[in-house]
Amino acid sequence: MKRYTQPYQPEQDDQSAPGSIMPWRIWRLADQQIQPVDSGVMVEEPLEIRLNDRPVAVLMRSPGLEKELATGFCLGEGLVADLMDIALVRHCGRAGPGEVAEGDALDISRNRVDITLMPGVAAASNQDDVVQLIRSGCGRAEVSALMENLRPVDAQLSVSLEVLRRLPGQITRQQAAYRMAGGVHAAAVFDAGGRAIVVCEDIGRHNAVDKAAGYCLLRGISLRDKMLVSTGRASYDMVSKGVRLGVPIIASVSSPTSLAVELAKALNCTLLGYLRGKTLNVYTHRWRVMDPEKMPSG
Repeated sequence: MKRYTQPYQPEQDDQSAPGSIMPWRIWRLADQQIQPVDSGVMVEEPLEIRLNDRPVAVLMRSPGLEKELATGFCLGEGLVADLMDIALVRHCGRAGPGEVAEGDALDISRNRVDITLMPGVAAASNQDDVVQLIRSGCGRAEVSALMENLRPVDAQLSVSLEVLRRLPGQITRQQAAYRMAGGVHAAAVFDAGGRAIVVCEDIGRHNAVDKAAGYCLLRGISLRDKMLVSTGRASYDMVSKGVRLGVPIIASVSSPTSLAVELAKALNCTLLGYLRGKTLNVYTHRWRVMDPEKMPSG
């Protein structure tokens, strides 16, 4: 494989990597008022990685540096032993500098990377822990495929702004591990009155969410009239977990991704971001969380 000799260039100069921020109108609570704001969310899209024409993973990522991401993933996960074992890295018809790939001029999807190994080199067989999220052709890694088998949330739950303001503080007070050592995420389940059903901690944000959901499920506690709050970023995987379990309100103290807000909007789930006591952003289905007397017209 020919190594890159050109210096790094900013992504805005690379036509294969369009902007990574998607405009999105939100409703922002600040200074006791809710106002519409033209904001933006980070773009999240699936990237299928194929090794010798075999799908090995689909990563959720921000667009840009796709060939680098795929190469780093395959070597970092041990799927490829050495960089010199790679003959070609092809981004849906776009080969690396100095390389040739059929279909280079085609204007096709940016959501698949093919890695071809040198003749006689076999990919590592230890791939049991690689998760295949979706399948796609080179031209399309369908975002819609990520929404298959997910039903819209049908709960009519509504929550006052005052209740929402109290949630971050309740989580913080119950984060014993965070106070002692730091470095952990938390996820919590609350009822409509703001009572904490459970607060779980873990070094992984996904694990914390799974623990909180599992706590309720194993005890026969329905999540269809509850709120799920996480200290981690609200990405597609977090929202899909909540929607699959029927959670009507999902909130994060951080920001959501583009795919998360699109999924929440399509499946009737209320998504909140930057839930930090005095402030919050409402990204989808604001009718569940705004007090009628404070809700702007229009």
